[in-house]
This record gives sequence, structure tokens and C-alpha cells, in this order.
Amino acid sequence: MRKRKIIGLLTILAGLPGLGGLLLLDRLDSYPSAAAIVVINAIVIRGLCSALGGMLIWRGSKWGYYLCLITWLYLIVVSILTFAQLYDSGVVLSFGFLKEHYSSFGRPFLLSFVKVLFGLPIVHIILNELLRANSLKQLS
Repeated sequence: MRKRKIIGLLTILAGLPGLGGLLLLDRLDSYPSAAAIVVINAIVIRGLCSALGGMLIWRGSKWGYYLCLITWLYLIVVSILTFAQLYDSGVVLSFGFLKEHYSSFGRPFLLSFVKVLFGLPIVHIILNELLRANSLKQLS
């Protein structure tokens, strides 16, 4: 399996929770405006960009690379913001603390760590592919 197919599959899987935000669309009027913006961002950037980007990159489309890049950069930035929020909440990174408070601290930390762990290499690969495609186009 080629790199782009693996990236496409991982991008689609990473975006599934964003598509879950579609279930909240009928309740957006009861949410504060900031929460509604977060839900819409998750649906559009994480859900739709990842689904379209994953499918398009699977087929080898240049737009797939752009949409996947947007998705993974969004996931990395949100994860870094989660790290900052956990740090501001006074989280001490010890296994015992994260295990005791798994639902409030451990799970968000683990998910954010996995997104950054997978996201940085994927962003690197996508940028290399896009830069290589642009340099080959300039040579011809």
C-alpha cells in the first residue's frame, strides 16, 4: 500500500468524530455562540475536509493533499491547545495522576498525544510530496 493510501485512510479515521458533530446541528440554537462555532469548525474542518481529503488523496488528487494538510494542521493545533489547557489546569505528567483522573485529564492528553504523534509525520510527508510536485512542474 502506498503512502498516500495510508494517509488517506488515517485522515478519514481522524475525521470521523468531526462528522459526528452533524448530530448536534439541530441543537445549535440552544448552545452559546462560542460552542456553536466550535461545533461548526469541527464539522467543516475536521469532518468534511478529512472525508473529502482522505478520498481525494487516496485517488491521487492534488486537492486531497491540500485538504489533508488542512485537516492534520487543525488537529495538531487543537492538540497543542489541549496540552496548554491541561498544563494551565495544573496537570502533573505522572502515570498515576493521569490514570486516576483518566476521563478529565488522561484521555484528552492521550488523544492529543496520538494526534500529534501521527500528525507531524503526515504533515511532513504531505509537504514533501507537494514541494516535490511543484519542483518537478517548474523543471518541465
